[in-house]
This record gives sequence, structure tokens and C-alpha cells, in this order.
Amino acid sequence: MLSLLATGILIALGLWLFGSIVLRAGGVVLAVGGLMSTAMTGSPVMAAASILGALAWLAGHWLFALRHHYFSSPLARRVFNDALAPLNPMRRWGVPNVPPERRR
Repeated sequence: MLSLLATGILIALGLWLFGSIVLRAGGVVLAVGGLMSTAMTGSPVMAAASILGALAWLAGHWLFALRHHYFSSPLARRVFNDALAPLNPMRRWGVPNVPPERRR
């Protein structure tokens, strides 16, 4: 039982430390590869793979924003502030410390 708990802790720690980069990089590769394959062959399976790649990319940015309190991509910030506002991991964290000249 103790080894199962230790394994779970190690997996959670690995996901916390490396999950965002793995999801973002893997999502880009899967999305671009799926789009290229769909364009060449018209395969609906690869179209679904490109959608899953885009979702993995967004999940990686969500995890990065949860850890670092900012988005590493302006596109991800726009998606989470506008289209996916309820899922924004920073939406209730108070007033951001942004200089007035950089505010929207």
C-alpha cells in the first residue's frame, strides 16, 4: 500500500513539474501532424487527432497558468479570457499587478 502511495506521489509530482511542457509540445505536434495528414488524405481520424492535439495544447497552457500565474502564449490568454472564461485558472485571484500603460 505504501509503494502505491509513493508511486502516486511521484506521478503527481512529475505531472506538476513536466506536464505543461509535455502537453503543449505534444499537442502542437499532434495538431499540426493531424492537420497535415487530414489535408493530404482527408482522414476523419486524423481530424479528430488534430482536435485532441489542440485540446492538449490548451490543457498544457492551463497547467502552466495555474503554476506560474500567467499565460505563456497570448493566444492561450485570449482563449481563456474570452471563450473559456469559466475555466480560466486565474479568474478569481484578485487584481493583477499590471502597470496602467500595459492594461487593455
